[in-house]
Amino acid sequence: MVRTRALLVALMICSVDAAPAAPVHPARLRPSFRMRLRGGGEFSASTILADTIFTCFESTSLVSAVNPGCFVTFSPPQPGDCSTRTGHFLLQSITPTLPVSHRVRGISFRSNDGATVFPSAGVILSALDDQGHFLLPDASQLASLQAQQITSSADTSWVHVDLDAAGIVVPAGSDMAILVALQFPDGEQLTALGNGPGIAVDAALPDSDCDFFTIDGGVTWMAPSYDPLDPLATPLDWGFVLRLEPITRAASATWSSVKALYRSP
Repeated sequence: MVRTRALLVALMICSVDAAPAAPVHPARLRPSFRMRLRGGGEFSASTILADTIFTCFESTSLVSAVNPGCFVTFSPPQPGDCSTRTGHFLLQSITPTLPVSHRVRGISFRSNDGATVFPSAGVILSALDDQGHFLLPDASQLASLQAQQITSSADTSWVHVDLDAAGIVVPAGSDMAILVALQFPDGEQLTALGNGPGIAVDAALPDSDCDFFTIDGGVTWMAPSYDPLDPLATPLDWGFVLRLEPITRAASATWSSVKALYRSP
């Protein structure tokens, strides 16, 4: 019950209005693949190795699989055939309000294909300015993600990326965007359920403005467009889960009070 309550709070406080400072180009989804996930595909806090959970998707079901190559883009151009390259990254901004500083424990997502090895994944911190804007990462930041060679255990399975060793600390307050990033492998194609590189996403309204991708290693950033009149424009939120742990300080004590603990009765 405590975990469920924590999830609901996280969904509420992650709805902070933050936008990237640089232009983001809209892109239309060509194909997508419906996922019949084991156990109904339901998301719950108990399925994640969690301390404090934050997400930027609203639904409890992650029902479709996509990758950056699934989108029709125009500048730079790509046909949207779901083929991936190492310059392809999915990125999601999560902007919580934290009462105390938190340590990043890890990120989780649901992989479409058990044979997929993602080259890198990690977290980038980007400060919010006075207008609530943050900077999207450049190529050097994407090249320095903390975890490498992330494997999937099975088709449509949860993948947990441990970031404890990275020592990433998010300060208290609401002035920081936590950018979750995942790099895709080269020369592979998402063709069906359980076949090809992709991650599960939320395809339901409301559509949050927290999802971005790049096909050129961070030179150009794009976001999936949503138009209810356009069949190629779908409300999509990446299914990333961010795990944080509050940092608590030990209470200070005087030397006299410490000595008192060892006095004879």
